[in-house]
Parts: sequence; structure tokens; C-alpha cells
Amino acid sequence: MRKLMSLMHVSLDGFCAGPRGEMDWIALGDDLFADVHGMIEGTGAAVYGRTTYGMMRGYWPTLLGKEDADPGQRRHAEWVERIPKHTFSRELTSHDWNNVHLHKDAGEIETLKAGEGAPLLIFGSPGLVHAFLARGAIDEFWIYLNPVLLGQGKRYFDGAAKTKLRRLSTRAFDNGVTRFHYAKA
Repeated sequence: MRKLMSLMHVSLDGFCAGPRGEMDWIALGDDLFADVHGMIEGTGAAVYGRTTYGMMRGYWPTLLGKEDADPGQRRHAEWVERIPKHTFSRELTSHDWNNVHLHKDAGEIETLKAGEGAPLLIFGSPGLVHAFLARGAIDEFWIYLNPVLLGQGKRYFDGAAKTKLRRLSTRAFDNGVTRFHYAKA
């Protein structure tokens, strides 16, 4: 059985996107990218909601042909290019990116988890996270807590049921972000 992990940037007041979906408040940096990349190397597939899929599709493939691309970002773009990408959307009927598998219903995550292989990783995709939380399908949380208050927006754990977690690790970054890694207890 495969694990399902969620990776999300979150504000101190619990939001993972601003009121209009903006994410310009996320603090990034080389050490943070290295941390994320170290984690994703052990995953077997990326999982996206429709909006996140569109953002990823519009950005990462563009770095592959750029001579001056940041080496860390190029490394991530190469990983994204080769990894299976499970995209959940009721609206998408086709795709133009390699190794994409479209799913219409959040319940299909159970079939993916029942298979063999390395963990599945949800990148962002708060709406999809909410659907998976309602099913109790998420096994681990990689939360990058950003030193900012948004006041409003889209909450990360909206509608989550009471779930006991155990802390696996914590890491503070120089840019003020702290990463928390939790698993179901």
C-alpha cells in the first residue's frame, strides 16, 4: 500500500492561498528547494488538482530548454518531467503533457494508494486536499509554515476531521520558514 503525502506552504494564520488564489507571499530559497527536492526524490508520483496542474504545466517544462535556468529548479523540472502525474479534475478531458493520468473522482485515490510503489505526493491543490481529508486518505503532511499573516484566503485544513498526528521532523530555514513533517499517529 502506498502512502499519500501532502506538501503545502501555509501562512501563520492557516491559509495556503490568498483570497484570489495568490501565492506571492511564499518565501522561497535554495535551502528550502533542496529540502523539498530531498523529500520528493523518494516519491513515486505527483498528484495535482486542476488549478495546480495548470500552474505546473505552464511553468516547469519551460525551464528544460533554458540555458540560464537555476540548477535547482532545472533539477526539479527534470523530476516533474519524468514522474507520473495524477491529475484530478471533473473538467479536464485531455492533456498535452507526458505521463499524465486524468481522474474524475477523488475516490480514485484509494485505487492509487492500494497499488505498489513509492509514496504519492500532492503538491498544493487545496481543494483536492480537502476532498482527500474528508476521505481520511492523507497519511503525511509536509507543512512549510511561512512568516506571514494573510487574514483571509483558502484554508489548508478546511473541513478536516479530528486526526491525531505525530511529528516526524522539523526544520527552520534562514528565510523564516519552518517545515513540519507529520504522520498520522
